[in-house]
Amino acid sequence: GEVVHLCAAPLPVGQTVAMEIDWARRFMLMQQHSGEHLVSGTVRAHFGYENVGFHMGSEVITIDFSGELTAAQLRQVETEVNDVIYQNIATEFLYPDAETLHTLPYRSKKELSGWVRLVKFGEKDLCACCGLHVSHTGEIGLVKLLSTTKFHNGSRVELLCGKRALDYLNTVADQNREISGLLSAKPFATAEAVRRVSQELSQAQYRVVQLENQLFAERAK
Repeated sequence: GEVVHLCAAPLPVGQTVAMEIDWARRFMLMQQHSGEHLVSGTVRAHFGYENVGFHMGSEVITIDFSGELTAAQLRQVETEVNDVIYQNIATEFLYPDAETLHTLPYRSKKELSGWVRLVKFGEKDLCACCGLHVSHTGEIGLVKLLSTTKFHNGSRVELLCGKRALDYLNTVADQNREISGLLSAKPFATAEAVRRVSQELSQAQYRVVQLENQLFAERAK
């Protein structure tokens, strides 16, 4: 019930100050956090894995799950989460009493008691959380799951949400467009073009080694 603000420099007692929320940053964090809830809830619903770790980094979000996820499963989760975003489901914030709380199938990393705040996205996720969230799933905009790797006994998933996801995809598209031009390949054919160039380079390198060996043999002779 007590709010504490930390300041870079001391303020005189009793001084009136004006504060302003950095809304662009706040909204970005809300998008990331709400998107993470939907991903974690969907993974749990389909595969039974728990979210055992969450980090909102400066470049990507990482979620650690208690089981291993494949790339195909990740694509399934991504599709379903974005469908929920399109449905623009309203976010609910619940404060159930202890008896009701005991009966609810909410997600939590630890056993909770007392005054608990639950964040609910329709029938898709119910999680104990005191963080900031969007008011409707549509405000998340987009969730892009980037990768899944084995981590301890489970998986570490990288993702981005909202504007950060859009910025990432724009950067990737710009890179692919440049590669497409350099290889004279269509945008969706750059991977095949790179494989072809790689094979040609390997063949050329092998030919160079053969010619060098011949040259060195002649010189030695």
